[in-house]
This record gives sequence, C-alpha cells and structure tokens, in this order.
Amino acid sequence: MTNHNTLYTSQSLVAIISPEMMLPAIKESLRGFPSIQAQYFILHDSLLTEELITFITQYEMLVIADPFIYQQLKNYDSSLKLYQLNSRAIQLYQLLLTHQIKKQEKSYSFDFMQESDILAITHQLHQKIDYVFSTDVAIEQIVENHISYAKQGYHPVTTVAAVHEKLRSLNLASDYLIPTKQEMIVAFERVLLASKSRQNKETQIVYGIIQFEAIASQDYSKVKQILQQFSQQMDGHLITLNPLQYSFITTRGQFERETLGYKHLPLLSQFKEELHINCTIGIGFGINAYESGRHAKQALYQANDNGPNVCYIVREDSRVIGPIDTTVFINYEQYPLAITDLQLLERAEKAGMSASYISKLMGRITKHQKYIYTAEELAQTLNITLRSANRILLKWLDAGLVDIIGEEKVAHRGRPKRIYFMQFLEELKNQ
Repeated sequence: MTNHNTLYTSQSLVAIISPEMMLPAIKESLRGFPSIQAQYFILHDSLLTEELITFITQYEMLVIADPFIYQQLKNYDSSLKLYQLNSRAIQLYQLLLTHQIKKQEKSYSFDFMQESDILAITHQLHQKIDYVFSTDVAIEQIVENHISYAKQGYHPVTTVAAVHEKLRSLNLASDYLIPTKQEMIVAFERVLLASKSRQNKETQIVYGIIQFEAIASQDYSKVKQILQQFSQQMDGHLITLNPLQYSFITTRGQFERETLGYKHLPLLSQFKEELHINCTIGIGFGINAYESGRHAKQALYQANDNGPNVCYIVREDSRVIGPIDTTVFINYEQYPLAITDLQLLERAEKAGMSASYISKLMGRITKHQKYIYTAEELAQTLNITLRSANRILLKWLDAGLVDIIGEEKVAHRGRPKRIYFMQFLEELKNQ
C-alpha cells in the first residue's frame, strides 16, 4: 500500500510523527543533524486517520515518537520503513531512583514498555517492584486499565501522550516517559545511516582545503604529522598544495562518521592549542570531483571571511553548513544557571566549588542528560584524568553533594566500580 513516488532531495527526507509535547525535544536533538530534512506531523490523538495515511506515503523514512501509533502503522502496512523513538530507559531509571531515594515505595502500571528494560533497571537499583502491563488495542481501554489498577494502588506510567492527557483530564496523577536527548540522538544516527539517500551518498567525494596563516619553520614537521594522522583517520589522501595550503580527499560516509554527522571537527583547535597556529578549512561535497573541489573553494572563502580557526562546508546543492564545532566541548558553556539555593551553595563551597564552576559542570553533564556516573564516566565527560575524577568525587561525597547508589562488578580482578548519583545536579534542575 506504500506509494513509491517518494520525494528525494540532497538531504535525507524524514517524516517525524509525534505528539506536540515531544516536538521541542525532537527539534533540539535534530539541530545536530543538518543532513536530515525533517517534515512533521503532529498527533492530536493516537488514531490512524486518513490525513496521517496520506502524509506517510510521501516520505522515504518515517520516525514515530508514539509507540501506539507505531504499532498501528506497522499493522497497516508492513512494507513501510518505520523507525521508533522507543527508548525510555533513562527516564524510567530516574523515576524509580527518585522514588527509591525518597523512600516512596510504589507499585506501577506500565504501557508499551519492554519488560526486559524494567527488569534491567530494577536489577541495577537492587530493587524489586510490583508492576503490571496495561496494553490493549484502543486508547480508551488502556486508560480504563490504568484507572482500574490505580484503584488498587498502582501508579500509572505511560509512554503514550494521548493516555497521559486523558489521565490528567481525570485528575489522576501519572508519569509520561519520553526519550532523553541523548537517546534521540542515537536513534536519529541510526535513521541517517539507514536512509536510501544516505546510502547513495556514502561514496560521494569530499574535497577539503586547509589553509594556514603562517607556520614557523620548526613546526612544519609537527603540522605535517597532525595532517597525516587526520588523513589516515578519514581513510583519505593528503596533498601538499604549497607550504601553507593542503588538501585532502575522502568519502562522504567516512567524513560523516568521523565528524559525528558534522557535529565536531577538532583539527583546528588542535593546531591552535598545541602549536598556536591559525588556520581555516573549507570542505566541498559534490556528485563528482570537479564539483567537490569548486565547493571546497567556496567553503574556504566563507571560512576566511569569518575566521580564523573556523570550518565551513558547501554541499552538493550549494547550501552552506557552518561554522563546524571545532572542539568536543565548545557548546557546554552555553547553559547559564542561576543558583539560588543557599544551603546548596554552602555545601558546594565546602567541596571547593564556585557557583560559576557548578554552572559549567551542570552544562556539561546535562548535555548528556545523565545524573548517574562511575568515576571513569565522569572523567570522560569532564575531559579530566581518572585520578582527578576520583579526588573530586571524594570531596563531593564529604560535602553531601553526591550519593553512592550501587556498585558495578568488573569482569577482571579488582574492586567493583562505585556508581554515583549527582544529587546536587538533580536539585539544581528542580529549583
């Protein structure tokens, strides 16, 4: 029943079917995917309407943010390329952990949750909960099931917006779980890799030009070494055009994988920080080598106008992407946070943390939408050594800023890894 007159553009054309309350989070996640051209269909209920059926036949890929409508579409036409934003594990973990910390023992009624996910999370929390599933073929029946279980003392937890809205209209408290930003990013990366237009562009030629302002004679060998390592990482070919200008050739698939979908290119910051050298990069996409080279020159002009130390891309349709994130953490400091909890500030000062440091830390960690860490994970997130992470965590423990909530067994010999809950970040989030 699928209409195969699908629309194709230079981007991956993706239809996203979502409840309105999830759209802001989805759009925020898609900011890191300039190669996805998203078209939205807002669900005001979870019914398979004629309007929705007409919409879905126009697009290459369908991403469904509602598990109930996903199931309906799957039953309607098995040939549709459907992708589901279905992971709610982190929010469920946070919900159960919050209830555990507050000693609010509950029984739960779930809908459209994988039992394996629930058991995995409760096992990590060393927790046993009483739960039932409320799944049916109609929204009204799912709501009735939740209501019936609520009368028996069960707390409704739903993944369907329409169910949550109906329960709320009945003044019945419930929790609505949606994927975190990080879970959405993982899902969209899979969508991008699977799209037909993306597959067609895997072998497309990418041509890049790297231009330096000046290079001291003693730095030439180091510059060449960094560029060769970069070229090898891209599975590309490096060409010396002149002492201050180099080019590289690779494939689009490899370039997108290494830059995480154009999200970061740390080469520029490496030259700036290690050698104090300024440079700009222009990258061109095209259906042939001539187009890629021409677009790379256009991208370099754009970079020079806005530089130094920036990178721009000109795609095969002459549209510009940039500037590209040239470091791993460049956006972390863009999370302003006003701290008004005086008791929290006192505890933070005891651990040697200023308000500005907490703000920066909040930005870095909340970008990952994660509040539970081992020392190794925290070190990786903050880009510090494991020794520093362990020292920081000990200070935070003494100040009552974090809690140890469990241990993770290691396969090899050694002590189990402690699992820490960033209690103070949760407090800041809710202030």
